[in-house]
Amino acid sequence: MSSQSAQRELYGGAIVVALPDDVVDASDLRQIPDHQEVFLRQKTLTSIIFEINEYQGSGTVASAGESAGHTAATGLPIANSDVPPLDEAAATYHLKDVITEPDYLSSEGVETVTIKLPQPSITHFPAFCSAAIIVTPEIDHSAKSTLPVGWQSNPVQKEYQTKTQQLLVRMKEYGTDLCVRINVPMKEFQHAQSEAALTELAMADQIMKNIIGSLDVKDFGLFGGGE
Repeated sequence: MSSQSAQRELYGGAIVVALPDDVVDASDLRQIPDHQEVFLRQKTLTSIIFEINEYQGSGTVASAGESAGHTAATGLPIANSDVPPLDEAAATYHLKDVITEPDYLSSEGVETVTIKLPQPSITHFPAFCSAAIIVTPEIDHSAKSTLPVGWQSNPVQKEYQTKTQQLLVRMKEYGTDLCVRINVPMKEFQHAQSEAALTELAMADQIMKNIIGSLDVKDFGLFGGGE
């Protein structure tokens, strides 16, 4: 499956990026926080989230690095596999920060690589791509039992995975960490290795590559400063 891309203006035109032309702007459907831009795939549960966050220094992210890893994600434009510990920890921090219980980060941890952004406006900022799996435990209502689920002391649970990619652009001089996440919930697919699942994951990879290649900041005033 392929999808044409089109330039999108984010945050009132302060950022321009190429996205599939068939994604839906979530702000047309529900209220979205001012620091986010959210887009939804029309036929799947995949979401694309842009988020302007506070720059995370050593004090805040000290414990986040425990789950970080160095394995390269296939197909990403790697500049240097040796990710600075503080930046690796920041990437893990931002991934963990969006997880709410009972969801949790897979024991496989976070795989982070250094990349190079090609657009002149942001090519000098450190940038990193991460991959992780978020696990969501849910009660299995299809499990056989003589008691209703509400009466069971320990009901059977299923665990569903969401495969997540994150682009992190570290803008220290602006006190900003710009994050872009693509989430692919695997719950909607009958099998993780099904053709539909693999097609959607490949599409997510391509969307991220297009974002990396096209992300362009037009107005740094968005981050509270200017160059």
